[in-house]
Amino acid sequence: MTRLIIQPRPRFPLFARVLAWLFLHLVILALAFLIFMRWQLGLGLDSLLSGAAGERLAAFGDEAFSRIAEKRPDEWNDALTLLARERGVTAAVLDAPGDADFPVMIPPDVVERARSSLPPPPRLAPDMHPRTPPGPGFHPPPPRREEMPQAGTAMPRKSRPAFLMRGGDGAYWAGVLLHLPPQRGSPARPVLLMVRSERLDGSGMFFDFKPWLWGGIAVLLLSAAFWTPFVWSISRYLRRLTMATGDIAAGRFQVALPDRGGDELGELGRSIEAMAARLDHLVSGQKRFLGDAAHELCAPLARIRTGLGILEMKSAGMEPAALASIEADVAELAALVNEILAFSRAGSRSLSLRETALEPLVGEVIAREAANADVVVSIAHGLTARTDPALLARAIGNLIRNAAIHAGPHPHVEIHATESADAVSISVTDDGPGVPADELPRIFEPFYRVDRSRSRDTGGSGLGLAIVRSAIETCGGEVVASLPESGGLRITLRLPKHPPSPARHRP
Repeated sequence: MTRLIIQPRPRFPLFARVLAWLFLHLVILALAFLIFMRWQLGLGLDSLLSGAAGERLAAFGDEAFSRIAEKRPDEWNDALTLLARERGVTAAVLDAPGDADFPVMIPPDVVERARSSLPPPPRLAPDMHPRTPPGPGFHPPPPRREEMPQAGTAMPRKSRPAFLMRGGDGAYWAGVLLHLPPQRGSPARPVLLMVRSERLDGSGMFFDFKPWLWGGIAVLLLSAAFWTPFVWSISRYLRRLTMATGDIAAGRFQVALPDRGGDELGELGRSIEAMAARLDHLVSGQKRFLGDAAHELCAPLARIRTGLGILEMKSAGMEPAALASIEADVAELAALVNEILAFSRAGSRSLSLRETALEPLVGEVIAREAANADVVVSIAHGLTARTDPALLARAIGNLIRNAAIHAGPHPHVEIHATESADAVSISVTDDGPGVPADELPRIFEPFYRVDRSRSRDTGGSGLGLAIVRSAIETCGGEVVASLPESGGLRITLRLPKHPPSPARHRP
């Protein structure tokens, strides 16, 4: 495979892009929720009392009721200190004796709201002073019928949340009405339990963030679980399409893609398979045509050469130079036909991949092809490559002959082999004139020559490097051309240690 090195672009996979959009969508939802909550809290925190916050404050008020119901009013706040510390808040009864001893200063707006939340004091009998204790023979009048609880109705609760607000000090305040029983002859009266917290959650009493947090995490996990398989299937299929098109660009047209159904990606996959099959048919037909044409030309060329030999023996008076020129033209035509045959057979012959020792194979090729060349070989003893020995020998032989054509009668050629984790690379470097850098991507094309004049004296037919590429790609490898700093041309043959079958697309 001919490879042109291009500056890589920043890669952002589709899978990560869709997940990023999903995350952005969730962030927008979270921001919208926060804006809504801020708007709702700006309207007033009392709306929270109709839900779980009201139930928690009522439960806290019931607990406070149980701790102060049997105590004197001046003992109420002392009894509530331990309860408030357990809940992580500050709490005290607003109407307890000694309001000045409230644990913290109450902002004026909170005091005003608290006073307005207290119901008016109960009406007493006209002959009784509010501060006068009842006489020994006093018996409270029975409750009126409308004040008595009806059968089947629930008794009033001991506590009831009254308000929830943010005070001028930046803290959050809640008021809970406690309906205390009569004490020492005093009628029952409600008192206001004040609860203060520095945070909106009130240690989980005013507003519990945990359900919202766990709900957000659950939404995130469910969204990821719902979207991930779908996005993963799309990105996986796109990767397969990318690999398939890469194989087509490399000349491997036998691609197979999984059926995806009737969506656009499935239609694209079927179109790629049809295109690959069509290209395979065209390329195979082209190589078959070249092979058939070359094969058909071999017989008349052989007869022409035989006839020329006979004519040379019988025509003693004919100019020998004319016969030699005809013989040279016929020999050139025969060499071209042989190269066309080699090119058409290089990619269509049956493979025989096996572990092949490189050092003796390269030695045989040098002995056969490089009689007049100065060849320096640097191959580790015992280094092997999994390849077809005949195709690899043909490729290296063509490279040595190419150096002999372009680098002069006594070229200097260096053959160097290295091994990496996944491949074996063989580089063949000559000291010829090289090629222009912009011509490198095209030198492996069939019949392409840098010299546009196509003179017989300036090079071969333009099939030598094409045969090299076809032979190496048939073995599952790739060919790369480069220009060394010292001059000349370097061709690198890269053979994978586990080459894929050319008739099977990699998944």
